[in-house]
Amino acid sequence: MIVDPRDVCPGEGPEKVARALARFSVDEVRDAASFDEGYAALDAVFGPKGELERREVLTAWFAGEHTDPAAPVVATYHMLLARGVDGDGRLAGVRDCYVTLDRAARRCVVLLSHALVLPAFRRTGLAALLRAAPVALARRALDAAGLGGAEVLLAAEMEAVDPDDRDTVVRLLAYGRAGFSVVPPAVLPYAQPDFRDTAALGVAPVPLPLLAVVRQVGEEARPDIPRDRAASFLRHYQAAHAREVSQEELAPIRDNALARLEAFPGERVPLVRIPRGPEEIAGFAPLLRSAVMPLYPPAWRGEAPLDAPERELERLVAAWGG
Repeated sequence: MIVDPRDVCPGEGPEKVARALARFSVDEVRDAASFDEGYAALDAVFGPKGELERREVLTAWFAGEHTDPAAPVVATYHMLLARGVDGDGRLAGVRDCYVTLDRAARRCVVLLSHALVLPAFRRTGLAALLRAAPVALARRALDAAGLGGAEVLLAAEMEAVDPDDRDTVVRLLAYGRAGFSVVPPAVLPYAQPDFRDTAALGVAPVPLPLLAVVRQVGEEARPDIPRDRAASFLRHYQAAHAREVSQEELAPIRDNALARLEAFPGERVPLVRIPRGPEEIAGFAPLLRSAVMPLYPPAWRGEAPLDAPERELERLVAAWGG
């Protein structure tokens, strides 16, 4: 079991987490057969939505082919499989991530890629284990580098809140209870590069605007984030993306995000607290699509029309029973 119970935030529900710890094992994938099993499960859910890297890309990462030990930010890929400890030990969930290490800054940023709990195992507390497990991977990497005790940041890319898509709210609520906050999009308007095979499709790459969601491990209650740590969200993601995306495509994303961060007047950026439940739903106002998308070039905003922020907030509150 790779999960340390101390890494699970209290907001996840201690009793539910205790039951999950007794019911499931969460272990790192070490062989090709287990990798194939995990990838197939992820591909069934995320592949049709274009939210999963191509198999050959992740296979190369898993084999260590894209890891450069001499790079300023060293990135390694990891996949975790969760199984029931009783019965036939069938697959219950998958988590994959990149552990990225900046020795000079004494910082490890874990880039959370995908978390999947299979339908038969939902509402069991397993999702909480998959959210916390990457902390152990980060500590292991720091210890191996002789940097035990250095800072750990968990980083996740998430869609802006859409009143017509409940999943955009449900995901953020879960991560809010798990100790995560959001770097204000107005300060760090992050975007993911286009992972499609654009050459085969004959289309130009279009970056995907996403929220920068972070957990400052050991400092979850902190209301702000140092400017350099906020910048590391983008830099560490791009260190991993650079193995499959050209600098020509990454540069506009970097320039758009860092220009606003550099213009921010302070050294500590106030974080957006993620609401913990429907009763706090109005707290999503700065994370609404209508508030976030205007921070990006028009070509990146997608085809869906943008409502006025006030009307979009009214729709969100109404949709959640406000």
